[in-house]
Amino acid sequence: MTLRIAAIGYGDIAQRRHFPQLLELKGRAELVAIAGRDEARLAACAVRFGIERWSTDPASVIADPGVDAVLVLTAPDSHAAYAGMALRAGKHVMVEKPLVPTLAEATHLAAVLREQARVKPVTFFALPFIETPDHLLVADLLRRGAIGEVGAVECHRGHRGPTHAGWFYDKAQAGGGVLADLGIYHLTTVASLFGPIARFTASLSTRFATRTMDDGSIVAPDVEDTALLGLVLESRIGVSLHAHWNGGQPHQATRARVMVVGRSGTLYFGGADGAVQLYRPDGDYAVLAGAGEATSFDGYAVRTLRPPGAGTPPSIVAAFVARIEAGDTGTLSLDIQAHVLEVIARAYECADAGQPVAPNARF
Repeated sequence: MTLRIAAIGYGDIAQRRHFPQLLELKGRAELVAIAGRDEARLAACAVRFGIERWSTDPASVIADPGVDAVLVLTAPDSHAAYAGMALRAGKHVMVEKPLVPTLAEATHLAAVLREQARVKPVTFFALPFIETPDHLLVADLLRRGAIGEVGAVECHRGHRGPTHAGWFYDKAQAGGGVLADLGIYHLTTVASLFGPIARFTASLSTRFATRTMDDGSIVAPDVEDTALLGLVLESRIGVSLHAHWNGGQPHQATRARVMVVGRSGTLYFGGADGAVQLYRPDGDYAVLAGAGEATSFDGYAVRTLRPPGAGTPPSIVAAFVARIEAGDTGTLSLDIQAHVLEVIARAYECADAGQPVAPNARF
């Protein structure tokens, strides 16, 4: 049966990634409706992607019995309302990142999801999506002891800042700045690979007082454009995280890297090409069973692996559809995001004080 999907929101990521990738799922899924506020832009988007129905009334689209699943792609301040509405209507739900601006809203969504499970279990997919080919390969290498016991992780992610939508710089709508926009990816990666965060310190700053949007308008941010976090995980692994909107790369070409340091070697991943580099000072790469190319990276002789699908944007909606098809009604993505969102929220609270913070939410 073809899944009938509706989208609430139709902005940059929707039209650049989600909608085109949905069209590739013909026979498995179909985008049947979109909803938003601007009637003219809605109509133009519907024509562009061949969508039969568009509406300025999201509630009517969500309630439509002809809709099986809902993508919530609006600004974060409306995520909780639309996701909750869709869950109560018995729809499968995918929510763009950040899931919601506050831990209280995440806790409420979890309660709604549990309540809905007693009536009709549904798939709930909370982004960011991190199960990319390189992430999955790194998880496998770690399980196989490729770098021995992990002791430290370093994360970096940045670009010049969003220029397509001013709401990113408005705390009331976005819930936060670069930490909520980019830092959330690496917080999710770290939690997924290595477990919960036990305590952390945060330093946040705003380097630029104004930003120029693509349409020439000027906005004055009330959110941070640089975030530095020092984390200690429950496993006692130390993590440093740097996220910024102050580089030269456009947001479509984010620069990112994760370095995982172990007692027997180091793993590098997260770059745009999707490659994974493994460095072992003893030169023993038996764990790779002959796989990988002998190259140089970061000044070291390494083995570079390029997993299938690396270097191309992952189809997040395809992953969502696959989870629906598999009957996946687990709550792990929501549980991890509740943990990550508490870290983000408390980072904003403690940044000025510079005191360690111990989050309460666990998964």
